[in-house]
Amino acid sequence: MRIGVIGTGAMGSNHLRVLGQLPQWRITCAADVNPDNLEKNCRGLEIIKLADYRQALEHVDAVMISTPTLEHYPICRFFLENGKHVLVEKPISKTLAEADQMIALAEQKQLVLAVGHLERFNPAVEYAGRLVEKPRFIEIQRLGSFSPRSLDIDVIMDLMIHDLDIILQWDRSGVKEIRASGVPIISKKIDIANVRLEFHSGLVANLTASRVSQEKTRKLRIFQNNLYLSVDYKKRSVKMFQLRDGQILENIPQIDDVEPLYNLWLNFYKTVAGAGNFNVSGHDGRAALQLALSILDRLQAVLDA
Repeated sequence: MRIGVIGTGAMGSNHLRVLGQLPQWRITCAADVNPDNLEKNCRGLEIIKLADYRQALEHVDAVMISTPTLEHYPICRFFLENGKHVLVEKPISKTLAEADQMIALAEQKQLVLAVGHLERFNPAVEYAGRLVEKPRFIEIQRLGSFSPRSLDIDVIMDLMIHDLDIILQWDRSGVKEIRASGVPIISKKIDIANVRLEFHSGLVANLTASRVSQEKTRKLRIFQNNLYLSVDYKKRSVKMFQLRDGQILENIPQIDDVEPLYNLWLNFYKTVAGAGNFNVSGHDGRAALQLALSILDRLQAVLDA
């Protein structure tokens, strides 16, 4: 199946690398307005290099869109209108109205619209997800050092939205209350934030996201009846603590160390090939965007107070 990558920056280069490992996909072209990105990140690939993404149309069956968020909607719309399947980086778009139009267009054209919420395909998250049942408390830390990448969006859209997507798969009761605090540090956007979500089910989730920390931390902790799961996104590992016969038992299961990006592309292929839906769907991407926007509204209200 022919695939083109639109946007060959940091994430685009990773997509190109992983696609080269999958025989199901044949990379035919890449497009970027930055010729340096094209030259550097497509080096060694026998593909067509384009300055205008619209010229990719005749060369692809599907596209990966890894451009800045502001450009997601017009590029997605172009390829969907012209009958191509789309995998777009998170967040799905800048606004809910744009997301709704993208979803409607994909459904009208009977095309796949998938969103690159990568952590959903982390093997440690997949393992933990099979054990999650009525969680009562979730704590997540997603901390990283400063990078000039993604400064067009705040840390909620850049980092925290990964975890919002995961939580929304485990509790669909709806958010009852949002408490949030956050501040800009080195950019004009929110760079560090703490959010407390209370769901109608009673679940409480506490999330911290930062792009101004010294060390990279990616930890997820889940508490439910008689079970505590500690997930390390970065190491792709899980620790389990269970209460049995009055004793706490610790277990560290063996988990296949598969790169999440590899899983994402394999699942996108299976979905496009008609084997079912194995993606983070457009509707899932919209739900994560809606919660992220609600958090941003709450943060802005706190900053304005």
